Amino acid sequence: CSKPISSPLIVQVGHAETLQPLLALMGFFKDAEPLQANNYIRQAHRKFRSGRIVPYAANLVFVLYHCDQAKTSKEEYQVQMLLNEKLMLFHHSNETISTYTDLKSYYKDILQNCHFEEECELPKFNGTVTDEL
Repeated sequence: CSKPISSPLIVQVGHAETLQPLLALMGFFKDAEPLQANNYIRQAHRKFRSGRIVPYAANLVFVLYHCDQAKTSKEEYQVQMLLNEKLMLFHHSNETISTYTDLKSYYKDILQNCHFEEECELPKFNGTVTDEL
């Protein structure tokens, strides 16, 4: 592959309360046994540990690469995902890099059922905004 695509750059900013659900939705840090009050000691080395996944400050980065020398059009775009500057393994390939096509295909149900405009719509007000200061 060549270098990362320099433009366009899309930045989405959120909080731990949005980053952790996204990672869970994508299937990361999933333990075979759920954490409960009676198995806390047995779960000492569980995968889902919020303090390690999203510590005081956290970031999730998707890097899209354009591969000039790709053998097929499917391999032309490659993606890597970093959580807190550490490469993550993708579930569908168990590798740290995936074709963009494979990644979209793996998460197609999530992508097709996401109604971003509806979910993220700001409330509409029918009044005059006043300055409270």
